[in-house]
Amino acid sequence: MKNKKNTGSFYTPKSIADFLVSYLSDKLQDKKTISVLEPSAGDGIFVKTIYNHQILSEKIEKVVAVEQSKRELNKIVKEVKQKSFLAVHSDFLEFQSKNKQKFSLVVGNPPYIKKSLLKENQIEHCKTIHQNANLADTKPKNIWTAFLVRSIEFTGKDGILAFVLPSELLQVKFAAELRELILKQFERVEIFTFNELLFKDCKGQDTLLLIGERKSSNKGVFYCNIDKLADLAEKKFALAQNLKIKESKWTHHHLETEEIELLEKLKEKLQTVNDYCSSKAGIVTAANDYFIIDAKTVDEYSLHNFVKPIIQKGVFVNGSVELSEEEFQVLIDKSKPTYLIAIDKHSQIRSNAKFWKYKQIGEEKNLHKRYKTSIREKWFHVPNVGSEPEAFFFKRCNEYPKLIKNTANVLATDSAYTISMRGNFVIENLIYSFYNSLTLAFAELHGRYYGGGVLELTPNEFKNLPVPMLNISQLNFDAYVLRFKQKKSIMDICNREDMRILKSVDKDLDKDSIEKLHKIREKLYLRRIKTS
Repeated sequence: MKNKKNTGSFYTPKSIADFLVSYLSDKLQDKKTISVLEPSAGDGIFVKTIYNHQILSEKIEKVVAVEQSKRELNKIVKEVKQKSFLAVHSDFLEFQSKNKQKFSLVVGNPPYIKKSLLKENQIEHCKTIHQNANLADTKPKNIWTAFLVRSIEFTGKDGILAFVLPSELLQVKFAAELRELILKQFERVEIFTFNELLFKDCKGQDTLLLIGERKSSNKGVFYCNIDKLADLAEKKFALAQNLKIKESKWTHHHLETEEIELLEKLKEKLQTVNDYCSSKAGIVTAANDYFIIDAKTVDEYSLHNFVKPIIQKGVFVNGSVELSEEEFQVLIDKSKPTYLIAIDKHSQIRSNAKFWKYKQIGEEKNLHKRYKTSIREKWFHVPNVGSEPEAFFFKRCNEYPKLIKNTANVLATDSAYTISMRGNFVIENLIYSFYNSLTLAFAELHGRYYGGGVLELTPNEFKNLPVPMLNISQLNFDAYVLRFKQKKSIMDICNREDMRILKSVDKDLDKDSIEKLHKIREKLYLRRIKTS
């Protein structure tokens, strides 16, 4: 697995290659000859499938396969003994810098390698490719983005690009420019998403098929979600045009057009989280295991005068929408790390010999040499501690996002965004109103997910969530807190509260529409979990 991560060598399943080549043959039927580029040939599945295809094989003028592994390339050469086949032993990033030819078809599965695993010359090639395409974000996050950009340029004036890509293309902010580039370069775009993982040995990496046609008589962006891989071979799917494609993210490709229209219609009537409250990242310690300690460590090193209570991570408040003093005390009693060492220039630490002993432990671990600690005036002074917030929102979650009232009056780490209400808005109202199918569906759409099905919302993604705001009494909120703790799943809360909350958005919203919102949220949630 380590070698696969380093090389990005997750080879395309034969079923996908068979479908894609067969599907593309219909799109290329009017061409007398075709030229093909495979920028990352791997085991040669696309090359072999194209040559084995009855119709396409007769149209081939040339096929160029680029592969940096000599061993893999030799395997392809032994199987594909055709005069029109050219095997190129090279890193595609090197190949592309010396070639400017165009192809009628560029097809493949570019490698998925994070920047931290790339060589310096590869990073420079990626930067150059991004710069030449006039992308503002020139620093590569992953090698696949440079492969995509350069392969678009290799696609001829009436050619087709067909790639297997990570679903990051639909979701993340750094891919926003790529989405714009795709819309600009291709008259017709087709996106196939899947409910099954295409690569079983690449756990957590959701995948899609992207097809871009330079010229098309039926222009637009079309999408299809494939429930089972067998549906591809049996052609049990239908492409639908997505008219909402100007959105910054394309995650809504997983939804039907009428579902998107319902969400957008209601969203237009709502204010966002940012209208009701301000939010900012919690405390950055640079070494939570050292700076956030349990009660026993406080006693051992006499740190009572230098600590403040803090909630370290969302798992400590599972299943609730309020952290009470009693619940926080339970965490203390269970020896959870609940105290932040909050020493600053005003702290009287000179006479505390035990503190200096604890400081020495940190230096023995070289904590003072970490970047974030080394730029501090004193490495053991955690900056920007601030005051206790009204509430906190944990940026990562599993079943549903966590918006928690801070009744315990504690600090929070940067695993959470700290919340301060604006004007006359009340935190209890925001928390109650937040948990509805519409807002939770947009959380799934706005955020992105990782291996294990973990959903993450960036600060701006959280701030832009639409929320219908209802006023409830303190007594009703206290009862709601109890109901929330007793729920079997978040669906219990949605089933109980949606009618009241969502009717406030549109009094004409009927039961069927509310049920549809239930299903939208559930569909998006299950998709995230299934691909983990």
